Amino acid sequence: MGKKPAIGVIRNMARSGGTLIGKCIGCMDGVMLLSEIHPGNLQVTNPMMQAHKWFGLVTQKDLARWKQARGPTMLQFVHTCDQRARAGGGSLVLRDWSHLDYLGRPFVEPGLGFALGEALGGAYEIKQICTTRHPVDQYLSMQSFPGMEGMFTVGEHLRGCLAFARYAVEHGFVRYEDFTGDPDAALMRICDAIGVRFDPGYRDRWHGYTTITGDNAQTGGRSASEKEIRSLPRKPVDPAIMDAFRACPEYGQACALLGYEE
Repeated sequence: MGKKPAIGVIRNMARSGGTLIGKCIGCMDGVMLLSEIHPGNLQVTNPMMQAHKWFGLVTQKDLARWKQARGPTMLQFVHTCDQRARAGGGSLVLRDWSHLDYLGRPFVEPGLGFALGEALGGAYEIKQICTTRHPVDQYLSMQSFPGMEGMFTVGEHLRGCLAFARYAVEHGFVRYEDFTGDPDAALMRICDAIGVRFDPGYRDRWHGYTTITGDNAQTGGRSASEKEIRSLPRKPVDPAIMDAFRACPEYGQACALLGYEE
């Protein structure tokens, strides 16, 4: 049996800087980044149209055939894109929609696993890395995201954060806070983990990169408004929210795993 081909996957939870990091990786030379990919939902982020309109990896004929067949499997879709990216000298990178695995709502109940990896692992060697953010800052950002306000309790949020932290420690991770402090170092580590060549030209291109899903001007994400990658002071936290975090044992466990102060 031949060696499996490798494919790069970046995993991150919602509101943890994944779109900004994705823009930096996606604009690097030769990279074709499909964004927020998950076998549990092919409608919301529409990866087939991403592949078709943004990168030409899927043809109109493919779309018509898949529509008649009620869609390809995730493996069939990724294999098609990967083969065509390679044929053109490019590297396909998948940004996993990890929100569905660890928080889920309003789309699914979370399975706390890696559904994309399960769909691809039989055919591919998955070269992966996770990116993380402090659980409190991530929660506050989700609470300010239109449509997400009040969707999760602190306990539900931390259940997903701890499961993701455990996975990240096992498979390797880069913290968003470290990325904003030293983007080059963080991106070099990410590129090495997913098997793509680091391209320093991203510094001049990332803020103009638009072929990605995630933050936009309406949702208040940094990647849509900032022209510079920099560390920002943490926002003040309502004492009642901090009390709710500290009352959950998952908070201390997740922070300890990822090296965050409580």
